[in-house]
Amino acid sequence: MQRLLSASVLIGLGVVSSEAGAQTPPKPGQPAAPKAAVAKPAAAASGKPTGAKAADAAAAKPAEVQLSDEAELARVAGLYEAGKYPECSSEIERLLDPTGRAPLKKPSIIENARVYWSACLLGAGDTGAADAPLRAAIHENPQMKPPDSLVFPAPVIERFLKVRDSLVNEIRAAEQARIRQAQAEAQRRQRLLEQDHTRMRALEQLAREEVVVTKNNRAWAFVPFGVGQFQNREPRLGYTLLVGEALLGGLSYAAIVVQNRLATQAYEARRAGQTVDEVTQEENIAAWRTVKVGAFWAFAALAVGGVVQAQLDFVPEFHEKRRRALPPALGPASPSPAPKPISLLAAPYVEHGGGGFAVMGRF
Repeated sequence: MQRLLSASVLIGLGVVSSEAGAQTPPKPGQPAAPKAAVAKPAAAASGKPTGAKAADAAAAKPAEVQLSDEAELARVAGLYEAGKYPECSSEIERLLDPTGRAPLKKPSIIENARVYWSACLLGAGDTGAADAPLRAAIHENPQMKPPDSLVFPAPVIERFLKVRDSLVNEIRAAEQARIRQAQAEAQRRQRLLEQDHTRMRALEQLAREEVVVTKNNRAWAFVPFGVGQFQNREPRLGYTLLVGEALLGGLSYAAIVVQNRLATQAYEARRAGQTVDEVTQEENIAAWRTVKVGAFWAFAALAVGGVVQAQLDFVPEFHEKRRRALPPALGPASPSPAPKPISLLAAPYVEHGGGGFAVMGRF
């Protein structure tokens, strides 16, 4: 035991003496011993950042994965809750920029982001700019409710109410403008609908009508008795010429017949030895001759006049419209056929050993 203790004491003294010798200054004339090179960490020698610097560098590196609108809003809300108001404001400004790298798109998320932006501006002390996001949010949604009091402090809610009260008249004017625009759009659509209905009715009317062309022949206009007038669709004048020419022509023919009959009767009387009043006979024949000549020239004048009038007023062709049925594809929808009625027939019957009652039907 004593040997072990003495050995330990000797080892301790040896260590102390070696350290003392290492720290002993060099004697005059002797060169100073070189200091041991201090070993640098491997990380420092390699030049790679470690510890907090590595974490900051990783945070400064832009994220490659694009987050959804909900995730972006949650990230911004985390910055607000952590009290990083300037960073929160700059991030929201970037997310609300439509020309940015990944702007927000959902209207509800944009509305909440604007409220967070105003809250971050208020937290950063920039009260003058805190109203602009709220004004934009209220303009987009005039029925927007105040922010949740469990999420945002009272100054944010008071600022929202103040901005909304200042925009009451502006919101009402915007609502009235939207109402007028909606009414104008409804009237425009109604006019377009009426124009479409009018056009469809006109097209249906055209589809129900067909145009028939009737061509006239000028040669028929040279025929008397109103033929040219009837061809020119002048029935009154045609009937007048027809009746007038028929009467005059008939009168002229009748005068010829009567005149010949008078001459025949005078001839038979002379043959029979009867006395004939020659003066009266000549007067009657002369009178009927006058009727014959006058009727003939009147007939000729009326016939020539009718032909001239038919030639002057000649109509080459007539266009007339006729009604026709619509094609089945354009006609109204045919009603569905009525279901066939159900007929039932009941009759008793008797057979060997019994009878019964039979019911028959058609379905």
